[in-house]
Amino acid sequence: MPEVPKLGSAPPDRSARAKCWAARDAYFACLDANGLYLQGLAPQTHEEIVAIDPQRLTVCAENDKNLTKDARRKLFACKRAKEGFDNECLASWVTHFSLLRVKDMQTAHLRKRREEEEARQATSNDDFWAKVTARPADK
Repeated sequence: MPEVPKLGSAPPDRSARAKCWAARDAYFACLDANGLYLQGLAPQTHEEIVAIDPQRLTVCAENDKNLTKDARRKLFACKRAKEGFDNECLASWVTHFSLLRVKDMQTAHLRKRREEEEARQATSNDDFWAKVTARPADK
């Protein structure tokens, strides 16, 4: 379980912060490699991604009876990396980095979707103007 700081305790020193960041980076690299937002959270559709509330994250539990074996294996592929992240970082840091990751991934998804829509509209505008400016065929 992550260490809970005591009131008045000293903040983590440089080496403890470096260990935390290394554990976080390893965990997030594993999540990226497995297409997960967080352990137990892998939204697939635009609606699922937009519906995630980073302040009230609900992730699948590993003992969820509704999960298939393959789904469980995929959603919890980074279990060891998550344990390392939890052990090396303060609980508040784990929460902070997790929320930040989900928000960043939502933003990246929305930005990509907007760019795709703009590209589609630009293409359809080009087609429109090509038709409007085309000379009529000679008869």
